[in-house]
Amino acid sequence: MAPMLQTFGGGLLESVAQLAGILGALVLGLFIVAMAAYAYKQLRGDGVRWPDEETDDDEVVRGDSDDEWDYY
Repeated sequence: MAPMLQTFGGGLLESVAQLAGILGALVLGLFIVAMAAYAYKQLRGDGVRWPDEETDDDEVVRGDSDDEWDYY
């Protein structure tokens, strides 16, 4: 009786295990591609920009006396 149950349940369990392996490999591959893209952006100089490095082109103007905000 045990070999019959093993044969019946093994096919479904084996398929689930294969699917989990395929999905795990896909996630790992996408992770590696994302890390390579991040490294490429960093090496090219187009990566993370710190706030103090950005040029501020917005002009600050003083509001009127009846405005809620002092500066815009």
